[in-house]
Amino acid sequence: MSDIDILEDEKKLTDRLIQAVAKLSPQRKKMLEALLNEWEQLDYREDSRIPCFLPVDYSTSDRVYQDFINNLSNGGVFIETVAPLRTNQSISLIFTVPSLQKSFKISGTIVRTEQDGIGVRFAKKLTPYQKELIHSAISR
Repeated sequence: MSDIDILEDEKKLTDRLIQAVAKLSPQRKKMLEALLNEWEQLDYREDSRIPCFLPVDYSTSDRVYQDFINNLSNGGVFIETVAPLRTNQSISLIFTVPSLQKSFKISGTIVRTEQDGIGVRFAKKLTPYQKELIHSAISR
């Protein structure tokens, strides 16, 4: 199936869904809205996360920041910040995991921005040391 065929199928499906929603009663629309809100709150992450409050120094290509990591996983972190950052920006982080008393530097990409912070996915090529450090922190 070509990219054009996939896009056409997606458009047809979207059109069908819009038509179906338009035909719903106001009560059913409210039910659908509640269901959609519930889906948005589900956690679809592949990696377990641990809540934390870790100071982090991080930088983009043009600036250095200091904030706090709100949660940590093998795949990334959520950093509490009000800095005006964008998705797809590359960043470098340096933080210490107190339970292990070890610091490390790791690179990543901003994959999500929210009012209170950013979601960062670690770079694919983590060193074995970095993987072990994160795994140890999460396992505790």
